[in-house]
Amino acid sequence: MGILRHVLGKTRLYRALAYAHGASMRADSARRYRPEHFARYGDGVRIDSGVHITHPSRVVIGDGTTIQSQVALHSQGGLHIGRYVGIGYRSVIVTFQHRYRNARTIPFDNGIFLQPVLIRDYAWIGWGSMILPGVEIGEGAILGMGSVATRSVPPLAIVHGNPAQVIGYRSSEHFARCKAEGRVTPHRIGELFGTFEEIIPLMTKQRCELELRELGLIE
Repeated sequence: MGILRHVLGKTRLYRALAYAHGASMRADSARRYRPEHFARYGDGVRIDSGVHITHPSRVVIGDGTTIQSQVALHSQGGLHIGRYVGIGYRSVIVTFQHRYRNARTIPFDNGIFLQPVLIRDYAWIGWGSMILPGVEIGEGAILGMGSVATRSVPPLAIVHGNPAQVIGYRSSEHFARCKAEGRVTPHRIGELFGTFEEIIPLMTKQRCELELRELGLIE
């Protein structure tokens, strides 16, 4: 009991410190980017610290969207983000291209082509992903971690790689049911569920049983 109480105390302390740190980070971003800085800024938007937005006045952000830390939004060409979108840590979005063909200097001159990026409702942009100019990410689509979207992504598609390729699709029936029931906050796990539910797939257990035991992840 003494050990359990000690561990539980540490856990509570860690959670309290983590919450305070997160709140401080969000407050820092709130001071840097205010709703009036944007073309439109929805309700319940969260922008974490370290986010860099070059032209906030050319950005629309829908309700409930989360932009995690160290994201770079080069929004000179226009960026339209829908509702309940999650943009993961260290992602990069670019909305313009330099003029290099027949430019007055090399590698390019001062001409830029504006190519807006559109991210539809409920899309999920994984950590470290990149979205190139002119790309549209369809409703409910998932851009896998570290992927580079060089062309538009269909609704509900799951894409991965560089360049990103379709590897599957979300269930349209499940997606429609979640929308109808209002279960649309997947990017704020702590607020919705309180903690993560850790699941180890059966194949992983069979393949790594000894290592999982040593790590204390299974008994």
